[in-house]
Amino acid sequence: MNRETIYAVVDLETTGTNIKDGDRIIQFGCALVQNGKIIQTISQDVNPLRDVPNKIQHLTHISADQLEFAPIFEDLAPTLVEILSGTVFVAHNINFDLPFLNGELARVGQEPLELDGIDTVELAQIILPEAPSYRLQDLTQLLSIEHDNPHQADSDALVTAKLLLKLMARLRELPLVTLAKLSELGTGLLRQTGDLFTAIYDQMQEQSQPLIPELLIRENIALHKDQPTDFTLYPANNTLPNTHTMKPLKRRF
Repeated sequence: MNRETIYAVVDLETTGTNIKDGDRIIQFGCALVQNGKIIQTISQDVNPLRDVPNKIQHLTHISADQLEFAPIFEDLAPTLVEILSGTVFVAHNINFDLPFLNGELARVGQEPLELDGIDTVELAQIILPEAPSYRLQDLTQLLSIEHDNPHQADSDALVTAKLLLKLMARLRELPLVTLAKLSELGTGLLRQTGDLFTAIYDQMQEQSQPLIPELLIRENIALHKDQPTDFTLYPANNTLPNTHTMKPLKRRF
């Protein structure tokens, strides 16, 4: 990952969660991000050649009539592979979207995508440890990201891209020593999520600035001088705790 990397932020709407049970993609959304900007958006309805459950229609507001004349996935697959090839795949819960997409590709005779991947749920859990919820709709509200059509693939992909950019911006505001520690501890994260810390650390190191006077370094972490510094630090084994249950570090007084 570097400044020229293209991040393909993807969201899928599906008839359900299990391809083996006959579930299919009904909408594909993608926002391409490069050099800190959204450079392209893609939205495509997909005819699943099966009924769409009423609960899915109610959740997504995607009707069976809307999908009737949409192309089938087999016809779209080569174009989707071309769009995504060479990118870093990003999703809000990547372990659903990427395996489901690869399952659909395999079903129609295409090779699965072998892409680096970033999970914005896990990224947000680390960068926003005090957020009350990590649902996409709640994070967009927390960060004042306009989200007009939740549970529609194009809207969800676009706001996830905006979320990614805001999280990356927050990483760039961290002291270099903190980025270095995150890079060191990020190896246990989902897919290549931790590599983003390394990429941003490398970028910021090129334009490093002296540590501001209000900060000091303790245990390779930058801390405000006027804050208690007797922390219980994570972790002894150089891995991040499970971010799905991770809580802010506790202070001992």
